[in-house]
Amino acid sequence: MKRLTIIILAILAVSCQKQIPAYKAKLDVKTEPYDLHFERYEDVLFNLDTANFQQELKNIQSHYRVFLSGDLDNRAAVKYLKDFATDPFSIKLYHKVKAAYPDLKQVELMVEDVMAHFHYYYPDIQLSTQVFTCVTGVIVDVPPVQIFDDVLVVSLDWYLDGDEVYDQIGMPQYMQVRTATATLAKDVANCLYMTYLYEWRKQGQIVGEMVFYGRRNFFVEAMCPSMPDSVLLGYSAGQWQWAVDNEGAVWADIVGSRRLYDAGLDAYMMFFGDGPFTQAYSNDAPSRLGEFFGLNIIRSFASNHDYDLVELMGRKDLQNVFQDSGYKPKK
Repeated sequence: MKRLTIIILAILAVSCQKQIPAYKAKLDVKTEPYDLHFERYEDVLFNLDTANFQQELKNIQSHYRVFLSGDLDNRAAVKYLKDFATDPFSIKLYHKVKAAYPDLKQVELMVEDVMAHFHYYYPDIQLSTQVFTCVTGVIVDVPPVQIFDDVLVVSLDWYLDGDEVYDQIGMPQYMQVRTATATLAKDVANCLYMTYLYEWRKQGQIVGEMVFYGRRNFFVEAMCPSMPDSVLLGYSAGQWQWAVDNEGAVWADIVGSRRLYDAGLDAYMMFFGDGPFTQAYSNDAPSRLGEFFGLNIIRSFASNHDYDLVELMGRKDLQNVFQDSGYKPKK
């Protein structure tokens, strides 16, 4: 009986191994540790002496120039900073950040892992070793992770895991899904892509846009290979499952309606515009389905070819990538 149990377990282990997609196995690379120096600018800013605010700012300006590069003899500039640092909502955000992140251990692990993967693929790109965290007020039009003068800046008030504060500022529910801590790693990877790899291109046919966005999301996956698919695309678990369950039917509609080679703005917004759902298919269908299909196209390409990620990211012939991908969604 014992021998039979061992055989069954062995068979199950082999079966599980076979279920791992080929592209996923290729993302399992051995990285070297990438050490970063983290500092909490929010702790400094919200603990300055407001009675002597201007001088306090000048005292820290040289070290925190990424935040304080302006003229601190300018009364309007100083007033703006003081108003922010003394605003009740800003202070509320600061305390929520401190409660959610009493230390930066989790943040450090995520960011360093992303940077280690980036360095593995792009060893010749010189990355900074300095990271500042901060509170910025959750400005929707400003990315939560940015690079200034080679310094990585992370707005921690974007990662409060669906806190009620996002309702208070009117953030749509579909965006609140992206405030989970795990999203921080994705945003760091996306920031690296936009800073070092992104090249402007004229909007083209839907199929090319799918490959373009799919390739970007695949890059993020390569930087964060253990990230759940739903987090990767900024979906809820239910939205991701809807896309998986309806992949074949939606793809058949795209091909049958000849939308794949449409270059119009309406088609672009239908498949890449952000929002709560894609009304053309269902109120349960997530937005940006073009990104979903694009990611699967690139995954198929990576599974079917011996590829180099750096080479793939540099390819200009997006339609050829699609044609070579062998992408065939389940019906």
